[in-house]
Amino acid sequence: MNKTILKQALLFENDKHPNPSKIKQLKELSTYYSFENDVYFLEARRGLKSSIVDMDVFFMFLSDTQEVHIKSFEDINNLLEITTSRKENIQQNGNSKNTLIRIFDNVVVVKKRGEKAQLYDVNTINELDNQKEFLAIENGETFLNIDKIAKNFKEESFVYLSGYANSLTREFLKTKNVSFFVDFDIEGMNIYESFECEKKELYIPKNIEYYFSHDVYNNVDLYKEQRARLRSHYSNESTPIINLIKKYATVVEQEIIDEA
Repeated sequence: MNKTILKQALLFENDKHPNPSKIKQLKELSTYYSFENDVYFLEARRGLKSSIVDMDVFFMFLSDTQEVHIKSFEDINNLLEITTSRKENIQQNGNSKNTLIRIFDNVVVVKKRGEKAQLYDVNTINELDNQKEFLAIENGETFLNIDKIAKNFKEESFVYLSGYANSLTREFLKTKNVSFFVDFDIEGMNIYESFECEKKELYIPKNIEYYFSHDVYNNVDLYKEQRARLRSHYSNESTPIINLIKKYATVVEQEIIDEA
């Protein structure tokens, strides 16, 4: 049982829309759980308020990942009142760490258009050798819901980055032709710059400046958090986005993009 996960889950009891920055670990774990079980129950976009879209699945997710029985916020409160040592936790659950949080460290997560996401490790990654073109997606929520905007892309296969991505994913993409769909912010451009591929390009919607120029879509606070990580030089592909970031002093997250 991970008390941090439960405490973050409990934030939804009184505040129906806690800031995603306050539920970071819960969001990460929920994304992995969604991959494994093909379910969707939590919206938690950076810069926007989070929400539970399916409460029953939310409690099922907590029960499965924490190896306890949870059907309500009252159950969470009761569990948090119980003090359990690491030794006792191992005796009860067989492991003091939640395996789902780490199971994705050494896998490549790939989803084909219209199909469920699949996990490939070093022993099964060769099954993808005949696929050359991929769309690499930075954020978990966008990856899970990519079929909703798949019409915008020519690729049939999508790979999940989770930010800078693990070493297996990075090595896999070195021999592929990859289009990167990342956040249109400083960190997203830094992520794009960090990858080596046989061929790569940055996906940029034709109307991207519209999102930068309208407050309902952009995120000034996130820009302020990231501006210290702005590099002195960017590639020709990233420079148009960097120029928009500087022009409007804001950034745009990929989740709000719904048209090419």
